[in-house]
Amino acid sequence: MDVAETLHQNEAVLLATALVDFVAASAGLPVLFIKGPGATLMGLRENHVSADVDVLIRPEQLERMLNLLHGRGWQERPTGFAIVSQYLHSRTLYHPQWNCDIDVHSRFPGMEAPPDIAFDTLWRDRQYLVMAARNIAVPSVPAAVIFQALHSLRAMDDPRHQREYTGLLQRVDTTLHRDIVELSVELKATSALQPLLEELGADGLPTRDEEVSAEWRYRTSAHVPGTALLIALMESPWRSKPRVFARGIFPSRQYLRQRDPDIDDSVAGLLGAHVSRWHRGLAGLPGAARKIRDSRRG
Repeated sequence: MDVAETLHQNEAVLLATALVDFVAASAGLPVLFIKGPGATLMGLRENHVSADVDVLIRPEQLERMLNLLHGRGWQERPTGFAIVSQYLHSRTLYHPQWNCDIDVHSRFPGMEAPPDIAFDTLWRDRQYLVMAARNIAVPSVPAAVIFQALHSLRAMDDPRHQREYTGLLQRVDTTLHRDIVELSVELKATSALQPLLEELGADGLPTRDEEVSAEWRYRTSAHVPGTALLIALMESPWRSKPRVFARGIFPSRQYLRQRDPDIDDSVAGLLGAHVSRWHRGLAGLPGAARKIRDSRRG
């Protein structure tokens, strides 16, 4: 029986959440499920189907968790140039018989506190929600607001993220404002969250004196096609630039197939996929250059 053909995606996400929780618990690994169904159950977003399971783990336990999931048939998706390697914060897994991915995060962009300290802070305030008949560890409501806000704020040129952010602001109860601000300070997330904190009226609450990190500037500029490759070329040493350029222009067949499982695997189909990527990249180059310039000025 092909699971991908018999499970609705929403069912797959809930069952994959339970699977990851079971695997982690069996190995004694604390994990926190972020965004997704948990945020919906907390009333922080509309009830829409998630595409994947997002789980946060302590950085030193990441490889062990990945190996445990590999042992159950989950395989890693290649990153390509979606994210410059130094800014990788999660690893994405897929399974041929599941119609959802698993994103295993070792940290979360916008939280500048050391990842192990950030995890301990979030774990300290955790709560539990029932999903697929398991008690699943999720962030506190203030922490969940921070996760949702950071997820939206790094791509506010996307109409969907704009809608989700606006909806989040409408759903945040005023009694949570101080807790959100204080937790933002503890996680060193106040710079990235400045728009949210201003909306919450943070005047007179804990000081926000952190500078915007280079990573956050990159992430808020990396959504135009070609941006990640340009940054990778700019930041790689000269001896590595030809290899970086070649990998960006001619990604592997495995990368193309895993990014689009329905791709035509013939020579003509793969060539068409390359041409389509080149077209999007060339069309996005002027915008990518402007994004990089503006982010570095910021």
